Amino acid sequence: MGLFDKLLGKDKKEAEAKAAQEAEAAKVAAEEAAKKAAAQAAAKRTAELEELRAEEEAAANAKAIAEEEAKKAAKAAKEAEIAKYTLEVDGSWGPLTTITTQHIFGLEEDGSCGPLTTKAIQEKVGAVADGDWGPNTTKAMQAFLGVTVDGSRGPETVSAWQRWCNEQLKL
Repeated sequence: MGLFDKLLGKDKKEAEAKAAQEAEAAKVAAEEAAKKAAAQAAAKRTAELEELRAEEEAAANAKAIAEEEAKKAAKAAKEAEIAKYTLEVDGSWGPLTTITTQHIFGLEEDGSCGPLTTKAIQEKVGAVADGDWGPNTTKAMQAFLGVTVDGSRGPETVSAWQRWCNEQLKL
C-alpha cells in the first residue's frame, strides 16, 4: 500500500470517527431535547392538574356555602312560619285557632271552621268524617287529646287543641 493510500485510509478513518462522534453528539443532544420536552410537558400537565384541583375545590366550597345558606334560609322560613301560626293557649277558639288548624291540614286558610275544616279534624281525631261538628266530634277530639271526655268544647279542650296545633308546627 502506498503512502497516498495510507493517508487516504487515515483520513477516511478520521472522517468516520468524526462522523461517529458527531452522530453520538447529535444523539445525546436529541435525548437531552426529548428529556427537556418531556419535563416541560410533565410540568404543564402538573400545572393543569393543579389548576383543575383548585377549580374543583373552589366549586366544592361554593356549593357547600350555597347549601349552608339554603339551610339557613329554610330554617328562617320555618321559624317565621312557626311564629306566624303559633297560638296563644287561651282556651278560646277564635279565627287564629281555625287558621292554624287549616294550615296544619293544608286547607284554605279562611278562618271559618266550615265542613272541610271540620272533616279534616274529624279524620284526625277518629270521629265520623261527615263535616258536621257535634258532641261525638268533640268527644273524639277530647279522647284524642287526652282530656276529660264530656262532649263540651270548653276551655280545657280548646287549650289542649291549641297546644297540639303548636306542636304540629314544630314538626
